[in-house]
Order: sequence, then C-alpha cells, then structure tokens
Amino acid sequence: MAIEHIPTEEELLTPDFLRKIERLSLVAKKLFPGQLRGERRSTKRGASVEFADYRNYAIGDDFRRIDWNVYARLEKLFLKLFVEEEDLYVYLLVDASQSMSFGTPSKFLYAKRVAAALAYIALANLDRVGVAVLSDGSAQTLSPKRGKQAAFAIFDYLKSLRAEGTTNLSGALREFSIKTAHPGMAVVISDFFDPDYERGIFALLSRRFEVNLVHILDQDEVSPPYVGDLLLIDSETSDRREVTITHSLMRTYQKRFADFCRQLETCCARYGCNYVRVTNQTPFEDLLLTYLRQRGMVK
Repeated sequence: MAIEHIPTEEELLTPDFLRKIERLSLVAKKLFPGQLRGERRSTKRGASVEFADYRNYAIGDDFRRIDWNVYARLEKLFLKLFVEEEDLYVYLLVDASQSMSFGTPSKFLYAKRVAAALAYIALANLDRVGVAVLSDGSAQTLSPKRGKQAAFAIFDYLKSLRAEGTTNLSGALREFSIKTAHPGMAVVISDFFDPDYERGIFALLSRRFEVNLVHILDQDEVSPPYVGDLLLIDSETSDRREVTITHSLMRTYQKRFADFCRQLETCCARYGCNYVRVTNQTPFEDLLLTYLRQRGMVK
C-alpha cells in the first residue's frame, strides 16, 4: 500500500496533486450576478455570447437583439436569447484559533491544505477567490483574486499563517459577512469549537452566501486514548485542571462529542448547507476526490 506523502508547511500541495485536481470545478447551487467573463455559465437568460433560444419580440425589448434572418423567413419578430455568464466569488474562511494547532499533522495545516486545493480548483476555472483568516472574533481578509497565476500568491499567504487566536468563530463570521461586498460561495474550514457557531452560519446565509462547512478534527479528540490521572491544559486560555479519567468518564465524553458533531450536521441540513467531517488523518486525496464529490461541492 502506498503511503501518502504529507506536504510540509513550506509545500502545502505537491505538483503531482495539483495536476490531479486542476480539471475539477466547484459546484454552486445558487446563482450570483457576475461582472467579468468567465468559463462558468448560469441558467439565467441575458445578453452574452452563447446562444440559448428565441422568444417573441415584445414592446420595450432591445431591437438590436431581433434576428432579422428569422424575420425574413417567417415575417415574425423574434429575439435571440443568450446564456448569461456568471463570475463566481469563492471565499475560503479558515479558522486560525489556537485549538486548530492541535494534532499531528495539525488541524490547521490540514485546513490550509484544504483552502489551497479549493483555491487552485476555483482559479483554474476563472472564479474569483478570496481568503479570510478567522480568529479573536475578527476576519482578516485577502481580497479576491482571479486567474490561475494567482494561486501561488494565495499559497504563500496561507503558508504564512499561524493558529494563534482565541475561538470566536461566530463573531468572525458575522464580521466577514458584513464587510464583504460580493456574496458567493463560502467554505468555512474549522473545528467549530464555538458553542455559538450557528449564529455565524446564519449571518452568512442572511447575506446571501452559499455556505459549505469542512469540519476538521483530530482523532484524539474523537476518541481520546487517555485514562488515569492527567493534567489538562486549555490550548487557548492556558487554564489547567487535574482530572482522573475513568472508562465511564471517557464513554460520557465520547457520547457528548458525538452529540456535538451530530448537532452541527443537523444545523447544516436545516439551513441547506453542505457539510463534510474529516480528521487530520483522513487521506487528503480521499477528501478532495471522493468526499467533497459525494457532498456535491466539487465535480
């Protein structure tokens, strides 16, 4: 069995992996108004270059779109209809709170790889890609870029990031939704260790973003291998607590953790958001080429 090569912070994605994903595209369920010509097409009818259909002329229509060749044959006025081109904005929202630094490889490195891969896919399809770093209740934004040549600038930006802030995912998402002018596809990449995450998701939806969640966990968070007397240290506040972990306590923890994951998934189903959960041990190729395809996020 081949062992997956895990890129370092300095690499994120290998050239071989980029070749595997460059023919993929992100799938937007909603239609967003566009400004510049791209490869993506919406199902709206407008004025563009790709012919779609005819309809009868009505008073007030643009006479320049009348097909005079059809009029010469049928002596009736018909307008040419075209598929309107759509310029999709894709926003990759990466949780940079300290809890994301946990694990080997860290959840944060895995999150940056997810963001880098989705950015490359979108840019290869001439979509616009922006990145927002979420920590301490705020969103630090890299303005949207377009064109495949912008991928490596985004990669460099992602590589420069560190997971250092405290968790206030809800506040950061609300700030991002307010200050971002163009709605589009938002992909939130986080461990979602914020009890108020639903308010942040709702803030994005209320501003007409299409929301997708990539939930990243460490396997030791899902099923901790710990029993006995331990000193637990909060990764964000440095609070310390001595505990005795029994098998009964571990079963209670696992039940509550499963409830937490189920509640997040139920929240996404209620709002119509795509949701995928992985651990930092999930083979990265499986996530991009299998799980995100199954969820309808890429094709």
